Amino acid sequence: MAIDLWGRDKNKQMKEEELLKELAEGRKEIKTDSYSMSIGEILNLYTEGELQLDPAYQRLFRWTDEQKSNFIESILLGIPIPPIFVAQKEGGKWSVVDGVQRISSILQLTGELKNKEPLTLTTTRKLPSLEGFTWQTLPDDLKRILKRSKFGINIILTENSIQAQYELFRRLNTGGLHLEPQEIRNCLIIMLSEPFYDKINELKNYPNYKSTLPLSDEKFKIEHHMELIVRYFIAKNGKTKFEDYKVSYTHLSEFIDKETVKLIEDETFNIDIEIALFKKVFDLLNGIMGADSFKKYNEVKDRFEGPFVESSFEAIVPGLSVNFDFVKAIPNDQLIQKVKDMYKDPVYLQYSERGTKAISRFKGLTEFSKEYFSK
Repeated sequence: MAIDLWGRDKNKQMKEEELLKELAEGRKEIKTDSYSMSIGEILNLYTEGELQLDPAYQRLFRWTDEQKSNFIESILLGIPIPPIFVAQKEGGKWSVVDGVQRISSILQLTGELKNKEPLTLTTTRKLPSLEGFTWQTLPDDLKRILKRSKFGINIILTENSIQAQYELFRRLNTGGLHLEPQEIRNCLIIMLSEPFYDKINELKNYPNYKSTLPLSDEKFKIEHHMELIVRYFIAKNGKTKFEDYKVSYTHLSEFIDKETVKLIEDETFNIDIEIALFKKVFDLLNGIMGADSFKKYNEVKDRFEGPFVESSFEAIVPGLSVNFDFVKAIPNDQLIQKVKDMYKDPVYLQYSERGTKAISRFKGLTEFSKEYFSK
């Protein structure tokens, strides 16, 4: 242990100083302010164009009419409403980051929400007689209650608008819906490039791709097949600076978020060319191995069995892609044998072993894959 002249642990002191430095940098990124505002005032801000609902959030997350009606009931009953978070843009306009469903429900009820038919309320537990009412037919007393009810508004003042908004949304992840990492990441992708999102959103349903993935309905529902595509593009692109990431990370979410931003902003990354190659790889894989493509090979039983294995996906797809011209010339039985042999390769076993840190695994299997399928 290194001790200074005053008997203090130098390593502990350096770690504390680094923590304080990180905290100071992190706090500089986001500054906040807050107000209390009536729903009537919020409606005025929206109609005047001062309050904006980002299409990235509107497009992905939608309440049912029952959920909207239950929210309106809560306001009428005087139940406290969670605060709304907005990001202040250039010119002082506000963009709703967390609370889109709440604001949208009110706007749709009053008929102000753009591109939406006015809301007709459904029955609720405490106020079943709400069923069938619209803003036009709602009693004036109830309209006044709604307009005078107040929200807490937390304002995020930031220079780095897109990434800061996304980071805030990722951390909050509220509004009554539990969202998975890729569902949240989709917001980031749309904010950065809606065409990019549209293309990979279509690609995730490519038949020869889905046929190789024996995933559960729940995995498909939480967009895991879309996350695999994003991870593949990151691995295939090969520009990740792994030294920028702490090995102690135990999951890939933050890593994928940051690398997704770099990927979309990389002017040399041609999404159309990459999608065409992706389809060729999965045309080949599905034609040869089908649903066995990413199942573990049992040498004793001489068959592929079990569930989808993520380490298999990471060890196979990048290598087939970067070496596609070589791989497609290999006879089918030889390629299948190469995949079988992969499961006893010491490098594959090292990085696919349970307990391997996620970033180390991703890096190791990506490098292994590109080398293994090159010869």
